[in-house]
Amino acid sequence: MNDDNIWRWDDTKAVDSEGEQAQKEMDALLMRTTGARDPDEAVNMLLGRPRAGQPHEETVRLQVRVPESWQKSLDRQAKTKHLSRSEYLRQLLGKAAMQTA
Repeated sequence: MNDDNIWRWDDTKAVDSEGEQAQKEMDALLMRTTGARDPDEAVNMLLGRPRAGQPHEETVRLQVRVPESWQKSLDRQAKTKHLSRSEYLRQLLGKAAMQTA
């Protein structure tokens, strides 16, 4: 950051890494940024698949059948929030689970 609080690239602070060393550094950075236990989990989180429950809690797949009108309504609501249907449903279920906990 500079005096006007805008981050700018500074070549003088750049470090060059290659190969295995670069991969280790990037894995460590991704895990530190996401709080993930391993690089694969970090990548999944960054690609839109964050943990659903408590940190490091295993997740399970749920399947449910609903009327087509419900699906269309959910899809419209998800779109207005710029979320996928899956992410929108996770948020709804998470809120409901927290209210009953």
